[in-house]
Amino acid sequence: MPRCKPFKLGKEVLEMHWNYFAKSIRTVILATGSALLLCSQAGATPIVGGNTTVNLNSTTVSALVGLGFSIAPIAPATANLGATPPNAVFPITGGDNTTNINHSGGLAFTKGGVTADIQNFVINLAGPNAGKLTGDLVAGGSTTNNVPFFDIGTGNALTLDATLAAGLSSLYGVPNLTGASIGTATVNASAVPEPGNAALMGIGVLGVIAFLRRRVALR
Repeated sequence: MPRCKPFKLGKEVLEMHWNYFAKSIRTVILATGSALLLCSQAGATPIVGGNTTVNLNSTTVSALVGLGFSIAPIAPATANLGATPPNAVFPITGGDNTTNINHSGGLAFTKGGVTADIQNFVINLAGPNAGKLTGDLVAGGSTTNNVPFFDIGTGNALTLDATLAAGLSSLYGVPNLTGASIGTATVNASAVPEPGNAALMGIGVLGVIAFLRRRVALR
């Protein structure tokens, strides 16, 4: 019987398989990268809870008390004005990491029997009020929505916005305190992955698998 010769792959065959392997790897990398890019651009990450703590400026709190104001939290917010530094905590109710962070509760300012409530704070991350903390102002039996309360600076430092300062000055006959330091905010938000991101990643991976299967079938 004739002896079988050892099977050897020629140089051209090896190069052909190597080129195919290299192209397939490049395709996987590009497709996966595209899927990740789609995920990153798919949208904002929802925020479902947590809280924002504001360490209040002791000097400003003392100045307001000296002007005859009493300050009290509006539930479910809490406040400890006797702490060092005085602080207030506001529950986060929703929003996302690119446009806004919403809160419940607020603070009530009372002087001479007249009360002004600032509540339902929104940290604006985008839009016309970007860099401001806005909310609802309840005074004189009426509610004004989306009022700029505080300007947000470096390190989440809060200063009194001109709109609220002018309102307080008009309502209570006190000096205009625009730019007064309010304190520093610390946001502790609980976020969940956007379901659409996971779906897009799945679509990207399935696309890579289908492409490779077609290449194998053609070979």
